[in-house]
Amino acid sequence: MAQPTKTLTDLPPELLDHITSYLPTARAVSNLSSTSRSLNTFVEKDAWQTFARERFPSLYTHKNTVTGKDASRTLTTLSRAWDRRAFVARYTEPWGDITAFPGNKKVDRWKRPRGQTIGFTPQLDCFEEEGKQRRDVLAFSAGAEVCVRQTERHKDAADEDRVSWMTYRPLSAVEGRDDVTSLHLLRRQEGEGDDRKLQLITGTANGDLQLIGLSQGEDEEVSKSCFVTQGLPIRSSSLLQEAWRPPLLAASLDDTRVSLYNVDATHPKTEPSSQIEIRRPTNGHRTYRAWSTNFLSSSHLAVGLGPSEEPIYIHQLSESGLTKDPIRKYSLQNDLEKLEGEITLSGFAKKSTSSVYPIVPLPPLGTAASNDAQVFLSGAYDGIIRLHDLRSARDVEQAYVDRTDESAIYSLLPRGQEKLVAGTSRHNLLKVFDMRLGAKAYTYLDAQSGDNYGPEFSRRSSGPATNHWNLFLKPNSATYSGRGGGNNWARRSAESSIYSLASPSSMSPFVYAGVENAVVEMVFTSVADNTPDPRYFAPPAKGQAKKSAVRGFRDKEILDLAMYDQESGLKLMTQRSIWETQRAVRAAKSSQATESAEMLDGLDERWRSGGS
Repeated sequence: MAQPTKTLTDLPPELLDHITSYLPTARAVSNLSSTSRSLNTFVEKDAWQTFARERFPSLYTHKNTVTGKDASRTLTTLSRAWDRRAFVARYTEPWGDITAFPGNKKVDRWKRPRGQTIGFTPQLDCFEEEGKQRRDVLAFSAGAEVCVRQTERHKDAADEDRVSWMTYRPLSAVEGRDDVTSLHLLRRQEGEGDDRKLQLITGTANGDLQLIGLSQGEDEEVSKSCFVTQGLPIRSSSLLQEAWRPPLLAASLDDTRVSLYNVDATHPKTEPSSQIEIRRPTNGHRTYRAWSTNFLSSSHLAVGLGPSEEPIYIHQLSESGLTKDPIRKYSLQNDLEKLEGEITLSGFAKKSTSSVYPIVPLPPLGTAASNDAQVFLSGAYDGIIRLHDLRSARDVEQAYVDRTDESAIYSLLPRGQEKLVAGTSRHNLLKVFDMRLGAKAYTYLDAQSGDNYGPEFSRRSSGPATNHWNLFLKPNSATYSGRGGGNNWARRSAESSIYSLASPSSMSPFVYAGVENAVVEMVFTSVADNTPDPRYFAPPAKGQAKKSAVRGFRDKEILDLAMYDQESGLKLMTQRSIWETQRAVRAAKSSQATESAEMLDGLDERWRSGGS
């Protein structure tokens, strides 16, 4: 007797889920959902989550607050924008709805810090919340002042976002002496009280380390509690926040002391729960100091030091506090006699000593997510970014080297395990490295036939020539006249380090960079995309042109930047203005080959060869 024909709907859910994990594009998953009601139910409930988890294993973080379908749309759109280097950038500062503290008073205009011969060096932190109402929070320091922006994003992308600012500057603060040197936003735990109240931790050059509460209620004022530092200047700090656990703060005080604090707003004064002194090597350089502290996990704290032959110390955390001596020390180059050709830094002279500035844990893959991160990245004075593994006997597992520039690395921002963004010490230079080795879990080129730009762009199918590129975070045109001082912006940020980097989450299109006297906001999206991610951007009304390139941005604020590939012989590319881009896109759609030919292979429509 013939067996009845089996169909997909007859398969058990776990086998069907395994099959759908091989679908390469979101379009393929969508097509599967349209074949039957039962498969549509399966796709909406399970397949979209499987797609996001398998194709973006280190980026899919909002599993409990964002549907699999929404996450897949966000991640695929964002991946395409990063691969095509599609973004808009502007300077951001308080404007519009501003509440100044102390005093809880509305002000018409924010006044920038004055009295210093150089501009302020911003410290950054940000996060996003998913709940009844989505909220993005950005905080940055401006000298002795802290600026906080809250953006409430409506579920309906067609509605305008509500943006409000709060600023806090102690009444007795003096620029330079009281500059903010470390800054952290506390995330609100589920079930906590008033969501209007924001808590942040600030450390200053004169030794103040405080937990500050700000709220925009009519009768609200600033709440403060302090951490005991004995007046030692705050060099750096790190905040560990885990679900259902009290936050933990580690601070580097003066040159060689590291203190650990329990964070509790109900305590007006908090003594260190543990503290250690970093021992200066007998042959240590006179400028030897602890440059950074960073929690790798709830069990390990990393300290960046230097100049030293072993500029990374790893201390263990336990119930009794920090271990007095490091459990491990890292040098910046493996023992060449033991390597057997596994890893070398060929082409660079071996340097016996260096300093390590930023240290950041590498986000784990979703399938192996754990609060105990074992892999971390470090940025050094020699301009090299290194990857280290606590489980390995080797000091260095991987090195990211830009042969076109050896500027010191001042800041690091990994985007999952896909992209690595680094801020350097010179020329406003931002470096982007592709961390994906071998075959990519997802590439927008697989979905080229579904490109939202139309068939006239299908010829650009090869992608960029190289995966590593450098971006100058300063206006390409000296005539830039954005909000807050016209050409003054261009002059003040013309030669700067990139001191800090931050992004609300690995699924967010926003990246923030702190340069001298300013904060640059980058949004990864294409101005030519007629169907942008509705979680963040509103599409133009039917039959109407976009009012602006990105919702909330004024076109005249948008910077025209320059970049080059690290392996292309320093061939410079610059961004068109928004008006020029829109004209070029219209020309391409009307088959005017002269304009269309200016588009660069695999890159966003704004990019063109050479200068402006």
